[in-house]
Amino acid sequence: MSFPDDITGALVLVTSSASSSVTGHPPAALAIFDLDDTLLDGDCTQLWLEWIIACGWVEDGEAMIRQMHEHDRQYHAGTLDMAAHLRFTLSPLQGRTRDEVRAQVEAFVERAVRPRLMAGGVERLHQHARDGHATLVISASMHHLVEPIARAIGAEGALATLPEFDSDGRFTGEPTGIFTYQHGKLEAFEAWLASHETGFAEGWETWGYSDSFNDLPLLEFVDHPHATQPDARLRETAKMRGWPILEWRS
Repeated sequence: MSFPDDITGALVLVTSSASSSVTGHPPAALAIFDLDDTLLDGDCTQLWLEWIIACGWVEDGEAMIRQMHEHDRQYHAGTLDMAAHLRFTLSPLQGRTRDEVRAQVEAFVERAVRPRLMAGGVERLHQHARDGHATLVISASMHHLVEPIARAIGAEGALATLPEFDSDGRFTGEPTGIFTYQHGKLEAFEAWLASHETGFAEGWETWGYSDSFNDLPLLEFVDHPHATQPDARLRETAKMRGWPILEWRS
């Protein structure tokens, strides 16, 4: 199958053709995975901030981690100002080039992310691919982190908020396009669907996996929602609605 390169600020990047190669036909189903605390044991943004603090890219690392913990509290309460949060996480990259950041991200994924991937979640994603389903990661974290992680685990594509670059290809410190958070994840996904030729995705059967109540709009949209290591509010919702609850964290 062929995913478009850009849809209203949320990027979908093909990383393999596993689903179509298994059956020899375009996929008729799609599995959507959250990333943080769903496939990854932890939050990739916090892990990344710890990484760049260790690299010396942050002047006051302790203050940054304190602020990140406060943002995490707000996220779980559903009160996070996502625009402010994204600017906060992008601020250490302002003025840095794509290549400079990419090199650090590649090392970060190999050394800090891979050891924390949850085997049960990655295996479920691979099982969907073996069943001939397309696989997509949609995350509230930034695209320059999400896409390499999605590629590393074998997902076919990733949707995440894009960082803005200046005319010289340097990070401006600003996010751009759709914020893939709460209902924004569904907006990005619907924009992705709309970018296909008419009827291409019509009749697709869909699966969804997430740990967070913030992803309720997306989970309500898919045919087969799953709560993975759910927070308290999502766990209660899943129990009331009879959704499967999966525990991939060892």
